[in-house]
Amino acid sequence: MTLPDGPFPQSERLVFRLPTKDDAPFYRQMMNEPDYHRFIADRGIRTDADAAGYIENKTLAHFEKHRVGLWLVEHKQTGEPLGACGLVVRDDLDYPDLGYAFCEKNRGQGYALEAAQAVLDHVRKNTSLERLCAITHIENARSARLLLKLGFVAEGRRYLATYDDMSDYFLFHFNRSA
Repeated sequence: MTLPDGPFPQSERLVFRLPTKDDAPFYRQMMNEPDYHRFIADRGIRTDADAAGYIENKTLAHFEKHRVGLWLVEHKQTGEPLGACGLVVRDDLDYPDLGYAFCEKNRGQGYALEAAQAVLDHVRKNTSLERLCAITHIENARSARLLLKLGFVAEGRRYLATYDDMSDYFLFHFNRSA
């Protein structure tokens, strides 16, 4: 497997890195929280072995194929994993999708906003992308507010075959002339 070796996003409090199989316990925990199931999906991750397989066959495979994906986000000082944030390339979307998920105990501390801003800054500095999109579950008002705060614009709803459901759809336009 040939994976990107950087540069990766970074911020004042956060470090981004590719996940490894050693991160399986954290992924199992995060992916089984009620809000993850409600607002993202139940991926059937029940054991550390399931999570290790997901990291290898989904997350890292996505990085290999698209050179982007969802990085593991850690606290810079403690090394504690907090969540995941990055870009997902989806067949049913026109642009790469800014995605993020943080464990419940790490919410309300500004980590998702800081991580998402770090990804936007990284994309601005290291790519020529003009637009990104983001999707949220239609009942996830907290995530929608975060996207609007980042400068995304609500563009209505889109049906996503991946989820067999409607999602709120947002667009972000990079100002490349500045």
